[in-house]
Amino acid sequence: MLIIALVISVVSLNAQEVDHVYLKTGSVIRGNILEIDPVDHVKIQDLCGNIWNYKITQVEKITSEPYTHKNGITREHFEFESGFVNMTSIGFLAGSSYNTQVAPFSLLMVNGWRNSMGLFTGAGIGIEFFSTNYMPLFVDLRYDLLGKDVVPYIMAKGGYSLPLASDRQEYNMEYEYSGGPLVGVGVGLKIKSRTHFAWDIGLMYRYQQTSYMEKHDWSGQEYDYTDVYNRIEIRLGFYID
Repeated sequence: MLIIALVISVVSLNAQEVDHVYLKTGSVIRGNILEIDPVDHVKIQDLCGNIWNYKITQVEKITSEPYTHKNGITREHFEFESGFVNMTSIGFLAGSSYNTQVAPFSLLMVNGWRNSMGLFTGAGIGIEFFSTNYMPLFVDLRYDLLGKDVVPYIMAKGGYSLPLASDRQEYNMEYEYSGGPLVGVGVGLKIKSRTHFAWDIGLMYRYQQTSYMEKHDWSGQEYDYTDVYNRIEIRLGFYID
């Protein structure tokens, strides 16, 4: 429910009207008007949080209107440029204490392409620590909603995790590991700190399966097990374009 609420909030932000201050120089400041004196000045906070003061003599007009991209699509004109993107992040899969692994650690890297509309398609790889070490291979899809320096987005991924060790011996038992599917959906926030670099914060729902066979050396009996993880995935990383 938390993820759904966050998605609704960022989508509604994308469609809302904002104040526009048109200057006689041709510039346009978009945001929220904090103060206005019809004969002296106007104060406006722009969409990045900066506050600007202008004399009324500098202003051509003041309006409140949707922020529409020049091609007619409701998006901001200062979105990230299209091109190759690399994302590297660490995270934890927080969840049930009934599993042996309460909060498995995760290190992921995704490479792909973002088009001019803000749609990103990429492929990811990494290492995650469940009952043994797994290497996830997955497709990563993201969509930037709006913004320049602070960019909310929605995301989804799906793929398969492969064990990095196929078997393990412990006491009088042998364990043979096999892979399992993974699926995730969620929201995130990119915070741009300099050109072509942004910090990346993500919150997702993650479904993950892993499986293994347990064999008793003394009896020769074999048992198959499947671990199912329904987790909240919390990620922090960086974004290079």
